[in-house]
Amino acid sequence: MIRTLITILALLGLPATLMAFSAHPIKIMTRQSPAATTTTLYYHPAVFEKAVECAQNYGMCDVDELLNLAEQLDQYNGCYYEDEAEACQKEIDDRHDLVDVLLLQTELQQRDDYTKKANLFAHDVKADKDMHDRDNFIDNISPEMDV
Repeated sequence: MIRTLITILALLGLPATLMAFSAHPIKIMTRQSPAATTTTLYYHPAVFEKAVECAQNYGMCDVDELLNLAEQLDQYNGCYYEDEAEACQKEIDDRHDLVDVLLLQTELQQRDDYTKKANLFAHDVKADKDMHDRDNFIDNISPEMDV
């Protein structure tokens, strides 16, 4: 809901209103892309750092946070750190790789969740293992009980 409201406000061109919803100050940054076009970004200082942390530490961030970070990185055009054209292009490519890692983590977390909660095959395998474990336990204590 909040993300939708912020997106609508951003599309309406109300950056001051958008900044009011932020927990931290937002800087408006203008950088040159390799094609020498100027890009404006409402840059939240912690977005890049958090995206790298989440990408490098599987399970640290939940699915919603991963999707949000991937979306924010994907929407950023141009370079933030590099000015030289070749280095800038490398920054853009690496940022897109980071977006891919965040999206892959999202998919893997969703599949893990499905496997744990709704996958019939996984449920049957666990139930079968539990049954064999009970049988083995009973077989192992039965000789001791005969004494």
